[in-house]
Amino acid sequence: MTTSLHNNFPRGSAEQLESTIANAKFAKSASIVKTPSLSLHKPNVQGKIYLGVINGDISVTELQDGRIERFAMGGLPIGAGDDRHMLTVAGSRSGKGRSTIIPNLIVYPGSLLAIDPKGENAKATAEWRADMLGQRVVLLDPFGTTPKSIRKKFAGGFNPLTLLEANSPSLLEDAGLIADALIVTAPGEKNPHWNESSRMFLTGVLLHIATDSNYTGKRNLVSVYEFIMSLDEDLKNEMIQNSAHPSISYSADSFFDKPDTERETVLSTLRRHIDFIGFERVQKVLSTHSIDLSQLKTENVSIYLCLPATKMGICSGWLRLFVNLTLDAMERQKSRPKHPVLMCLDEFAILGHMKSLEDAVGQIAGFGCKLWPILQDLGQLQALYGKRWETFVENSGVLQFFGNSGMQTLEWISKRLGQTTVQSANVKTPGYSSRVQSGDTGDSWGQQSHPLMTPEEISRFFGRDDELLRQLIIRPTWPAMVLQRAYYDKHEMFDEYRKFMGMNP
Repeated sequence: MTTSLHNNFPRGSAEQLESTIANAKFAKSASIVKTPSLSLHKPNVQGKIYLGVINGDISVTELQDGRIERFAMGGLPIGAGDDRHMLTVAGSRSGKGRSTIIPNLIVYPGSLLAIDPKGENAKATAEWRADMLGQRVVLLDPFGTTPKSIRKKFAGGFNPLTLLEANSPSLLEDAGLIADALIVTAPGEKNPHWNESSRMFLTGVLLHIATDSNYTGKRNLVSVYEFIMSLDEDLKNEMIQNSAHPSISYSADSFFDKPDTERETVLSTLRRHIDFIGFERVQKVLSTHSIDLSQLKTENVSIYLCLPATKMGICSGWLRLFVNLTLDAMERQKSRPKHPVLMCLDEFAILGHMKSLEDAVGQIAGFGCKLWPILQDLGQLQALYGKRWETFVENSGVLQFFGNSGMQTLEWISKRLGQTTVQSANVKTPGYSSRVQSGDTGDSWGQQSHPLMTPEEISRFFGRDDELLRQLIIRPTWPAMVLQRAYYDKHEMFDEYRKFMGMNP
């Protein structure tokens, strides 16, 4: 007999007897099963986002080190076809790659841009997406985090300066997009002058490299890096004499007219932001070009951005480039894909604050693009976007939570789940006369409002080590769903994938 996923919840279970007057409550498991729009079938022709399973059975094995591993088998796979974004908040080491990210990269049929820490997602799914989903796979892995056999098949490069066309009416805006991505603003920055001045000068340098005849055949970020690192009077004159765009000489004059101390501080700030371009292996990826980002909408394309964990921070500008330029390409390319382009933004916080993303989150879904930020806690989002952090929540059709332990996140979830009304007993011992004359037993009942789940309960029932592997799914206007996490390397839904990969059943 299948165990109810609401088993041992203190309140709010729709299967419980109505001893409470329910306000907020969880969706009935039977209702979820009977809702066709939530079922995920193979092949995933509707382009749903895989969420997990319901009514699965839990299998238990003991690992070599004595730890107990649980995994869900059977049950009904559940997916969401919502045309809005998705937000996943899962604590560290909670298994989000195994239960959420990789499963979606296996079943999602549309184009994909994936930030891939340590290259694990590409290792698991690049060949599958190429051979079984018919995708053109481009692997950008400057530090070789993926196996050599994968790199040999799919390795590519991306030179953002190919977007800067001298005769384009949007030349200045395009250069600004690149500069904005490379200058990473820290949350709560008190003095933006140095970053803003750096961004202005960098925009001018980008325009110069993109238009000056001296850089024919080497218009790339490596040339931009070398220009800034070796800046001298000759290069200053080179910029001032470039008449291809008025912003080139203007940015040069603005920079070189600053007092010496101020100019040196701006230059030092700029050099710090572009320091990662000095890595030889990054330069190789930036010097070649094998993908037009607009092809994410016009073709079936999967792009993996792979970095080792130790390089995620210092190379965040490289990741930001793709986010900025992909958002721009999605808006410029007017064709609408059969399935939205999925931007899987793992370790979302590493990108830092992105004004372009903040501004686009409310409109970009209308251009055929689905954002999927993945966070460890909501505090990361609040630190980056301040009072506007909830714009990411409000524009998401699916909120996914599991393995959460931070109080900030737990309290937000508890408030979001709402209140339910429970009956409470008040027991007292009546006096002799009350018992005799009025039959008073001393028992009375009242109603009081109570959180559907407290923060402590959320951390326990949806925790990393929950015995039923439960997760919480919140969708606007619908009761919260309780599903189970199912692993791509265990669940039978992924049997065909494991056979293709030669994995043990």
